[in-house]
Amino acid sequence: MRRLVLILAVALSTIGAVACGSSSKSSSGSASTTTAAGGTGVTTTTFNATPITCNGQPAAQSEVGQPSDFKPVTADTLTVVTSLPGPGFWEGSDSDPTKLTSGYEYDIAKALEQAFGLHKLVVRNVSFDAIVAGQVKDYDLALSQASITCDRAKVVKFTEPYFYSNLGILVKKGFSKPITSVADAKQIKWGAQTSTTSLDLLNNKIHPSSKPLSYQQLADAYTALQAGQIDAVLIDTAINLGEAARSHGQLVVPAQFAQPGGPDQYGGILPKASTNGPAINAVFKQMRDSGQFADLAKKDLTVDPGTLFTINVS
Repeated sequence: MRRLVLILAVALSTIGAVACGSSSKSSSGSASTTTAAGGTGVTTTTFNATPITCNGQPAAQSEVGQPSDFKPVTADTLTVVTSLPGPGFWEGSDSDPTKLTSGYEYDIAKALEQAFGLHKLVVRNVSFDAIVAGQVKDYDLALSQASITCDRAKVVKFTEPYFYSNLGILVKKGFSKPITSVADAKQIKWGAQTSTTSLDLLNNKIHPSSKPLSYQQLADAYTALQAGQIDAVLIDTAINLGEAARSHGQLVVPAQFAQPGGPDQYGGILPKASTNGPAINAVFKQMRDSGQFADLAKKDLTVDPGTLFTINVS
């Protein structure tokens, strides 16, 4: 579920841009795992993910309306919230939303602003935990690399997905331990961001011998990795690839995890009472059908995760 500059030569036919990861809420149980090289099924130009359902009901809104139906909370303004930093998704500043200039989600926000006939985009930097818990007020849409899950759908509304991602492993260059199986992963000291599907995977399926450390801010996990307090950070492949790119060779992504449930599906988050989902879905459909999502992926995210070694978790 979250951040970085670089991911792939991708396009997607179903809505987003890249492919692959863990898409549903966590389930308890152990994992038997095999490994597969070459990123098989990780990134394709057409990727059809199965919509996430919760007790037979869709977790994300599927209705497509008209862009003209959009009603902003502030006149002539699109108010978007996210949790910075967001390399590749939000570029220009890691903390000041007024200095953002580009990135995959930034460009989506600008496209929405234009499609709705608005003349101002306001971005607010808030806690990711608050976003997915439905605690943020007075906003139109959250674009924060948030995976669609049933637990989150209880307190917020999701748009259709606009991006897909596996979960990638970030380590220091020259890390000596092998990471080619779940058995290897059990021997690593992990860090992950609080309230993410990455932490769910570690705690519910990988079961490492050392309890994973959780961090409210992803940046703190990256700092802990650089300081040697943890061996690896687990977060969306796209996000970790971006952090590796920013490190100028100090950090690398040696592998990623793929799960039977399919990739994490990033959806826009709306307040529970919002009626703007169909209007946003209409713009997303236009962007998907025109190839604009694919074009933005190539512009803002540049490394193909399909080339990474993939550990299949069952």
